[in-house]
Amino acid sequence: MPETFRLKVAARRQVTLPAKVLRLLNLAEGDVLEISITGSSFVGRGLKLVPADLFTSVRLEELQKREHQMAGGEGIEVKSKDELLEKLGKRAALVGSSV
Repeated sequence: MPETFRLKVAARRQVTLPAKVLRLLNLAEGDVLEISITGSSFVGRGLKLVPADLFTSVRLEELQKREHQMAGGEGIEVKSKDELLEKLGKRAALVGSSV
């Protein structure tokens, strides 16, 4: 069951996120909260940003291609957490040497 939080918009459009929200989204100071708005509702997710210079140009191209695929609705189809971890582990083993 989803948890509900009520946040007050303060002066200068600021909102303070409760510690539990940060913990649930795995966010810390300096991280990014991305929201998508549909009508009067929104969905948010936490993002961890890393400097691009940590990746090779080939890896950056692969990441951009994958981001485009995900935006188009392509993803990994799984039926359980264990299956997801297995598929992600296999992918990591295949591309781990090119980072």
